[in-house]
Amino acid sequence: MTHVSKPLLQTDAQVRLAGGANLPEQGIRLLQTHNPRVLKIVPMTAQVGDIRVNSATDRVYYVHSDNQVGVLDGNTNHVMGNVQTGDGTAFLAVNPRTNRVYATNFRAATVSVINGITNRLITNVSVGKHPFGIAIHRGSNRIYAADTNGTISVIDGRTNRILQTLKVGGSPALVAINERTNRIFVTNVGNDSVHVINGSTMRLIKTIKVGNNPIITPAVLPQTNRVFVANNLSRFASVISGTTLGRSTPIQLGRLQSDIAVNPLTNHIYITSAQQTSKGKLYIINGQTNKVIASISIPTFSSLLVNPLTNRYYVGDTETRDLFVYSGLTNTLLAKLRTGRSAGNMALNTRSNRIYVGNEKSITVVQDSR
Repeated sequence: MTHVSKPLLQTDAQVRLAGGANLPEQGIRLLQTHNPRVLKIVPMTAQVGDIRVNSATDRVYYVHSDNQVGVLDGNTNHVMGNVQTGDGTAFLAVNPRTNRVYATNFRAATVSVINGITNRLITNVSVGKHPFGIAIHRGSNRIYAADTNGTISVIDGRTNRILQTLKVGGSPALVAINERTNRIFVTNVGNDSVHVINGSTMRLIKTIKVGNNPIITPAVLPQTNRVFVANNLSRFASVISGTTLGRSTPIQLGRLQSDIAVNPLTNHIYITSAQQTSKGKLYIINGQTNKVIASISIPTFSSLLVNPLTNRYYVGDTETRDLFVYSGLTNTLLAKLRTGRSAGNMALNTRSNRIYVGNEKSITVVQDSR
């Protein structure tokens, strides 16, 4: 179950940009004067899973085998070492304010807490039976871990103790957070719903019905306070108002939605409909009108990342070494890069404007325009 889905990998960029950085359109175009290029392919000894960046320290964290988190120095592109976590390490979350890294261990029933300065394990926090998705509300320094056995755990980032365990039933899977409103959104693949939690009271506010098998991390647009949910086994995506917690008209898409990302500067949402027997599709949606404004053909099995700093989006072919770079302005192909084998999960460093692509036994470092 560790590699069922790919979480949204643009969290750091979204929070920073949504928090006040208002990049003008002219500035975005200036960043697009040079095409991205591959700087280095860093060899690894095992499959690279979930991958995250601490842009403040220029370190990259990635799931390395079933019970380790690897650390890459983003300045030198050299591996700093591996941290032993727990059995079945699945997803990561990074808090740049406290320099702590969190990893869910699906079979060990724990969340590992790693010191980002020393790259050492601080502790393993016992949570639900099968912890999966994880996310952090930085303002309160609280960590939310979804347990597919029916609970959601709230961890105090200061004491590493459980503050609350919410029993919701079904199979809670992946977590997204609106930093501005302190609302937490957790998908539940057992009953095809999204749980909404008040981060201040740590209480469940509402459970909202969505499409079938929402096994993709929701995308939050803080500017409009909307949440977009891709439904893996439905032909539509769900839209939730963060204000009223009501649902808008579903967005009709293709089957087997597999990934979702947003550009908070352009208010565009990107949803892949892939993992099919034929070519997949990438749908570009206007976040104001919730209408599909364009679509392009993509590989059958693909990964996705949006870089708001350059208004570009990246589509990785997880069956080959190809990484396709598109213009968010024209939706045309800008470049095709060669990565390590199987272009999978991706993460963005918002300070260096580098993108890290997890491969079968390597990490590819891509320099976007500066």
